Amino acid sequence: MAGAKGKTKKKPPAKPAKPAARPKPSVKPAARSAPAKPAPVKAAPPPPTPTPVFPAAPARPHVPTKPLAAGDFTLDKLHQVALTATNLDIAVEFYRDVLGLKFIARFDPPGLAFFALSGGARLLLSTTASSASLYFIVDSMDRAVAELKKRGVSFLHPPTMIHRDEAGNFGKKGNEEWMAFFKDPSGNLLGLVTKK
Repeated sequence: MAGAKGKTKKKPPAKPAKPAARPKPSVKPAARSAPAKPAPVKAAPPPPTPTPVFPAAPARPHVPTKPLAAGDFTLDKLHQVALTATNLDIAVEFYRDVLGLKFIARFDPPGLAFFALSGGARLLLSTTASSASLYFIVDSMDRAVAELKKRGVSFLHPPTMIHRDEAGNFGKKGNEEWMAFFKDPSGNLLGLVTKK
């Protein structure tokens, strides 16, 4: 076949080479865990309350304890007792008209009332004083309780023996202290005391 061109077969394109297989790891990867939750945030503690700073007391030499001699300085005379008065008008009326104390003076402001007690001591009623207890000595507990009940005082309990002085620390050996307690209009605790 003259003049005829020979047909050649085209080769199909070469297939790309397969990538090399990855080697299998000998250790299995760790299982995925849930993401860690952040730790709860703690509120900062409040700042400390400042402590008042007082100058240090001067050092004193140690003095052995011994009884005071007659005539030595002592703080044993009651001059004044201060009690809280939540309502000064009602408190003055109670101490003057119910208990029968001698009224001395009143100062407004700052809200103070003074009464005389036997023996030279004073009672101060104050709208700013801290609470305290006051003890009145009486000759007869029965008469004092009966009279105050007539005036509208309610006692917390009947008269009770609180202490028997077996050692004679407060006077004659064997003396008994009987007490009865009540409150004033401001809630201060008052006591009657008698010795038998």
